Amino acid sequence: MKKNEENGKEREVDEEQRCAASSGSEHQAGPPSFKPHKDARINNTIAVMSGKGGVGKSAATILLAVALRRRGFEVGILDADITGPSVPKGLGMSGPIMVDEVGAIPSVSSTGIKVMSMNLILDSEDDAVIWRGPLISSAVGQFYRDCKWGDLDFLLIDLPPGTADVPLTIMQSIPLDSIILVTTPQELAGMIVGKAVNMAEKLDAPIKGLIENMAHVVCPSCGQLIEPFGPSHGEEAARKMRTMFLGSLPLDRAISEMADEGRLEEYRSKEVDEVIGEVVKQFSDETKTDDASSFMNEERMKVGIVLSGGEISRQFGRSEELMVVEVEGGEVRSREFLRAPAHECGAIPSLLKQKGVRCVIVGGIGDGAMKQLESAGIRVYSGAKGSAEDALGKLLSGTLTSIEEICEGRKGSCCHDNGERCAH
Repeated sequence: MKKNEENGKEREVDEEQRCAASSGSEHQAGPPSFKPHKDARINNTIAVMSGKGGVGKSAATILLAVALRRRGFEVGILDADITGPSVPKGLGMSGPIMVDEVGAIPSVSSTGIKVMSMNLILDSEDDAVIWRGPLISSAVGQFYRDCKWGDLDFLLIDLPPGTADVPLTIMQSIPLDSIILVTTPQELAGMIVGKAVNMAEKLDAPIKGLIENMAHVVCPSCGQLIEPFGPSHGEEAARKMRTMFLGSLPLDRAISEMADEGRLEEYRSKEVDEVIGEVVKQFSDETKTDDASSFMNEERMKVGIVLSGGEISRQFGRSEELMVVEVEGGEVRSREFLRAPAHECGAIPSLLKQKGVRCVIVGGIGDGAMKQLESAGIRVYSGAKGSAEDALGKLLSGTLTSIEEICEGRKGSCCHDNGERCAH
């Protein structure tokens, strides 16, 4: 009996030692390393992070994605806030996500932003996700690893607030190119975002810069700037964190209203454009992604150029002529000149789609026409001027850049004889 008891204790000790050895082996192996789906090619992965909730981080993520998309980049958003996802709501998207035999297919917004979010999987957007940390982290890994993102210039990861499981998993397991921090003017918010900075530094995650959100309100009556949360501390906070101050965003009621209506892709603000434009410049200047490369990989493609008076038209809806250029292997094979259709809403985008055009070079263009072209799968290079041949040469060499430019006269709107307006 005593011998059996001793043998039992020996087996218990052996089992404990094996468990300890196994645990030690796992610990030595370190955190998992996630790789994107085999069909994905992601040039830049950027996490948007805050120390606390309620600072407008998700709105900033969406506005950054919209700004990148308007400049012609292929963009995706991974909504890593599993228990509080808000990205689909702001973009007016709903599920379900489609899944085929090789992976999940992200939903696509009206302007072409790819999104993966828990709210696109749930039966109802009001359903609660009541999961513990490890399961939540596993879901984030699947969103990155098992989703068919395709070719992306930028993948933005909207992190949940704080420094818990999900931010830890992403910083340790997903190869990040950079982190953007979002805070508000209150000293409390600055102190807490400092914790996120310390976490990133300890994990050797690169921080690109700091955005201060809700810094001021513009009085609609007199235009005076009001600081509802006190004076700005953005530049001071950025210096303490040894990172770049990317700018301040206003507290704008329109952002909240348009997010509730799922129309954030339509939001425009000069102040926001300046700040987001600075963020975009920080990345696009470094990456120099070749926008033409994906097109040039095609054996044959068609490029549309909108003309007036023999040059690129400064008003998309008022153009006189369309040039459709067939390109094969990076060389021009043919040119076709078409008379621009009558000035009707959607007429030019419809004609370009009918002609099989894959990208179009324009001068000024309004929101309506931009959305129609993007929905048709036509990439838009806006802000071009002068000679069509010069712009075409830049496109083929990979040096043509897109600059957001609104149609002159009515900021992208046209007025018909009956007084109605449409966007062009």
